[in-house]
Amino acid sequence: MIVSQQLLGLLAMLATGVLAAAAIDAVRTAAGGTRAGAVLEPAAWLLLGIAAYGVLFTVRDGEWRIYDLLAQISGLLLYESVFRRPFRFAGRLVRLLILRPVFLVIRGIVAAAVFILMIPLRILAFLLGILSRPFRRPYRAVRRRLDAGMRKIRKRLPRNPLKKRSA
Repeated sequence: MIVSQQLLGLLAMLATGVLAAAAIDAVRTAAGGTRAGAVLEPAAWLLLGIAAYGVLFTVRDGEWRIYDLLAQISGLLLYESVFRRPFRFAGRLVRLLILRPVFLVIRGIVAAAVFILMIPLRILAFLLGILSRPFRRPYRAVRRRLDAGMRKIRKRLPRNPLKKRSA
């Protein structure tokens, strides 16, 4: 193996370390301290390990050397010391300039669909209101009588049936 291939492999492992740290930082930021985060982070580490091996397989046919591990650890530390702030800034820009407008459009489409779907329900509610108008007065009369009867029953019952009575 020539030196240029070894250097390429070293730089590739350094880059996987930086990208792995960025991905884990994103997972920790998104999931926070939730239960989902406790499941999501080990899954992310597993996927990142598989991706790092894929890069290693592409660059050097899967030959692993001890300096690959050191390069990945250096990549993690490099992310923490140099690339963390720019990556977070880029993430905020993506969220502000791309994700928010997309979600705004989706929210508008959903609101329009709900409005259109609610039109028949509003018409139905209006018609049921018109049809139920003759039954409102008898319903109120029956309800008043039932409420009065319930009040009479409650007055006859003791206030606290579990309370001991003094002799």
